[in-house]
Amino acid sequence: MSKPFPMQTLLDLAQEGCDAAAMRLCVVNNPDRDMQQRLQLLLESRSEYSARLACIAQSAMHSVGWRNFRDFIDKLDAAIEQQRELVAAAKREVETGQIHWHAQQRRLKSFDTLSQRPYSAERESEARQDRT
Repeated sequence: MSKPFPMQTLLDLAQEGCDAAAMRLCVVNNPDRDMQQRLQLLLESRSEYSARLACIAQSAMHSVGWRNFRDFIDKLDAAIEQQRELVAAAKREVETGQIHWHAQQRRLKSFDTLSQRPYSAERESEARQDRT
């Protein structure tokens, strides 16, 4: 009859830590994807408005309209730069989450390995007894 693992509490805590780290990784992953999509949308808008500006530049445009168009594109550029910073911060947070999750997985695997050692030794001992 096998004895209970003396460090079962530590194994349970390691499992809880691993689960919590996985949940945290999911939580930080979703905003990262959203921020990437917003950046892509801003880049597409910038491209469309630049194309419009090029078309309008070929026709006669009043200087006030031209300035307004350029101001709008400048604001889009500022929004793109800000979004890039947010995306970079989100990526760093995801990377930190991944590092933490991997560390928790290694810890859990270590405790799991320790918990299996007595059972492996016990099975080997039983196998030897069966052979004799």
